[in-house]
Amino acid sequence: MQGPGELLVGVDIGTTMTKAAVVSPEGVEVSWGSVPTPWHQVPTGAELGPLEVLDAVGRAVGTALELAPGGEVIGVGVTSMAETVALLGKHGEPVAPAIAWYDTRGDKEAADLVRAFDGPTFSGRTGLAPSPKCTLVKLAWRSRHQGSAAVRALSVADWVVHALGGEQVAEASLASCTGALLLEGRRWWEEGLEWAGVPLNLFPPVVQAGQLVGRVTEGSLRTFSGACGGATRSLERLRGSALASAGHDHICVAAGTGATGPGALLDSCGSAEGLVRTVAPIAEDRLRVVVASGLTAGWHTVPEKYSLFGGQTLGLVLGPVLRLLGIDDEGLAHFDQAATGVTAGPLRVVREGPDSFPSLTGIGPDASPSALWNAALDEVAEGAARLLRATEVEAGPADELVLTGGWSHLAGLRERKRRLLSRVRWPDVVEAGARGAALFGGCAAGLFSGPDAFPKPPDLTSAEQEDRGPRNPLSPVR
Repeated sequence: MQGPGELLVGVDIGTTMTKAAVVSPEGVEVSWGSVPTPWHQVPTGAELGPLEVLDAVGRAVGTALELAPGGEVIGVGVTSMAETVALLGKHGEPVAPAIAWYDTRGDKEAADLVRAFDGPTFSGRTGLAPSPKCTLVKLAWRSRHQGSAAVRALSVADWVVHALGGEQVAEASLASCTGALLLEGRRWWEEGLEWAGVPLNLFPPVVQAGQLVGRVTEGSLRTFSGACGGATRSLERLRGSALASAGHDHICVAAGTGATGPGALLDSCGSAEGLVRTVAPIAEDRLRVVVASGLTAGWHTVPEKYSLFGGQTLGLVLGPVLRLLGIDDEGLAHFDQAATGVTAGPLRVVREGPDSFPSLTGIGPDASPSALWNAALDEVAEGAARLLRATEVEAGPADELVLTGGWSHLAGLRERKRRLLSRVRWPDVVEAGARGAALFGGCAAGLFSGPDAFPKPPDLTSAEQEDRGPRNPLSPVR
């Protein structure tokens, strides 16, 4: 039962930004905080210090709470990118940097995984393609190249929940992205873990998004205050709050925006673009076909459902193009509008695969910054269209596109999304991931029985979309 002035806090640890939102039980965002996710670049991609994650979360949440109205915080939910995990030693301390989901190390290990278990067999069991993106492959790479003292692996969201005072758990949608979970029976794959050279109990018990797994403790608040330099006294408002993991960020957004109906397609436009359909559990033989079509499947943040997921790099394509063109925060809105209607001509932005870094071709005498920008938008739009068609083979025709994420504010991208489906809904939210995470925190606090009971956000009208204009997705919420 809701009390007077109660509040929820949601955290979304994304590839580019770590975001926080304070949300009312009615689903209204009342304040925000955002800081860059503190990656360290390496030749193969990037790494992340688990303690630095806590620092980023503390600063983002501290800012959001400083700007929030008075009231008791009763629930905290955390969502994050998938595949990246924190490795902990026997005393619970981090023992290695976390490898970015898009990091390319592990090609040889992925090939060895196929030799050991057969690619289609692996896909039928796990709902994933055998690739360096899988956590299991990253674990095998580390075991073979660096060794590991890890006795526990936690997804980024589950690590933060644990650091705040929660139990060590593995939320189901994030666990489904590891390559170490057998989807049928929702149990850890001992043969795969043995192949990777890690303990068979490396991952903790699997739980559902929104499940109460503990409460924010006094000791955890000291840890977060220490990580943030002691400058976030507002974090004290979290003490005693119910804790829940809110799962894989894109899947969390689908539940939080109500994009879980039979014909609904979530299009979450972040550093990675995720297209999500909600379906019944899929048998092993069909999973092989699904993965061969370029999709993945796994447990949803909605109980007893699978997510059908199509992903590609989006911000990791558009962001570098903007930097190449010298377009900064202040110039993005004008540039995006001015480029509307300009054709790319022979200029193409091409990728070998949906997660590959892009290259440029067809740079002729008529090439221009606007043409290059439209070529980049064309490439990611074509990739999204291919993923949409693949989801429809398994899930049936989509009749509604629910558009979220920082990059969805760009007029050129919105115009292309309208070509995908005639019915496009753009929820009126600032941080869809953090809002959804907060609502899952509400489940842990007893406010909601599950995602079906979440308050759905209103939708922006077409006129409101145009009035809002683009917000630079690489910039913190201010």
